[in-house]
Amino acid sequence: MTKSNRLSKLVKATARLPQGIRTALLSKTFGRIVPMVGSARIRYEQVSHDQVIVSMANHKAIQNHIGQVHACAMALLAETATGFVTAMNVPDSAIVLIKSIKIDYKRPTKGAMRAVATLTPEQQQLMQNREKGETLVQVSVTDESGEEPIQCEMLWAWITKSQLSNKTKA
Repeated sequence: MTKSNRLSKLVKATARLPQGIRTALLSKTFGRIVPMVGSARIRYEQVSHDQVIVSMANHKAIQNHIGQVHACAMALLAETATGFVTAMNVPDSAIVLIKSIKIDYKRPTKGAMRAVATLTPEQQQLMQNREKGETLVQVSVTDESGEEPIQCEMLWAWITKSQLSNKTKA
């Protein structure tokens, strides 16, 4: 059974809304919480305990010198999807932190981007029942062609908020 936290309760509260309104509301809300996500105009298409799907149009603010989605913007999209699926599962007493990112750029992008981050039931249980830990979150990043211009590995950790404040004092 999946445990709820504040983030998952917020997502659940929007479940009765039509998909378009829910996407706009979650995107605006999360964009205010994480300003860089808002600046990139990342859209939250689906948010659940086992999967988060986010997308980003190929707009001027995130383009590189050849009019494609910038490498850093693709990394942000993958990091956002994996971070939010992790955050949906940790207790309210914990904070999630990216531990490592590995990205292989395979080919130029074509148009808008989409990232799908997925957790296994075992990963969800680990996050919900351990005070701290880490896990490699699977993510697939595709462009409008349906191909994966990048391949990513995102290692996320979670620790209690009190552990974080102790580390920042040291």
